[in-house]
Amino acid sequence: MKKIKQPGLFALLCLATVFTLTASAQDESIVLDPDTGNYIIIFRSTFPTRELHRVVFVPATKIDPSVKSKFKQTGEQNISYEYKVKNGPNSKQPLIGLDLIVSKAVRASQVAPKGWFASMGPNNVDARTRVGWTYEGLKEDASAGLHPGTTQSGFSVDSPDLPGVDVVRLNGASPVFGVPDEGPGMDSEVGKQLNRLTANDFVLRNAAVPRIPNPTPFNAVVVLGGIQKHVKDDMASMQLIDPSLLGLIDRGLTQAIAAAQIGNTSSLLNEIKNLRKLLKQEHADVDQDNDSDDDDKEKQPKPRIAKLAAKVLDFDLKYVEKRVKGDKD
Repeated sequence: MKKIKQPGLFALLCLATVFTLTASAQDESIVLDPDTGNYIIIFRSTFPTRELHRVVFVPATKIDPSVKSKFKQTGEQNISYEYKVKNGPNSKQPLIGLDLIVSKAVRASQVAPKGWFASMGPNNVDARTRVGWTYEGLKEDASAGLHPGTTQSGFSVDSPDLPGVDVVRLNGASPVFGVPDEGPGMDSEVGKQLNRLTANDFVLRNAAVPRIPNPTPFNAVVVLGGIQKHVKDDMASMQLIDPSLLGLIDRGLTQAIAAAQIGNTSSLLNEIKNLRKLLKQEHADVDQDNDSDDDDKEKQPKPRIAKLAAKVLDFDLKYVEKRVKGDKD
């Protein structure tokens, strides 16, 4: 039996049920069972017998989590990132893992709450770092994890880089997935679908993560350029900012960068001040150190930027302002 490794999946150590069908059974397919939320996979063996096999894949996505993120400056350069996770009351599985991909992280700074294991390593596809937390008690208790309706705080990591908005990948408790023989051919349609299914076996939620490069010595042009790129490329593609406000912020950042390039500190600080005013017009508490980054759905008119994105951008601009002024804390 071949076991399929599922990227980002922290699974319980029990095998999925496997059935062998006769050669007269239906063709290869992957079908979602609407009653269970599991996938029924039928494939032909790659061995000469060409038997049809039926396996059940239980996804680790039967959870409805939420993530709260907080960030604060802990020194002249380092930023502390803290996360609180809730497994929603309608979830069907305990939540057992979360991970995020960051531009840079301080390895010794990572903290896990009691009962959780912290991990950190290189990302597989680029130069960034993968930071994760897994529930420790899985081998001893198949029902372990963050149960539906419960909340866990205490996940944290430090980074010299400034926050941006990205996704946290979360997964619930599910069986390790196994297939008989060598499984479906990787070039077959079922093989390709199965690979996509296992590679994306997680739930995504937005959070603040280390994202904007912050070089040493500090360079306002580099940092502002990173902020501008994040706003134009990422916040826009994630639909976190209205195009009308995006145009104003992009113009202000362009002018701030131009002022920094020629050493015009007064003009640079004025541009940052104006940009922060724009954000405060959308969210009056954007500069408050509170635990809320949810948008007020009842607020009229609707803000032109998501609250989390506004808080991240305001923090980054304030950080540049302080470093340009020479503030140490």
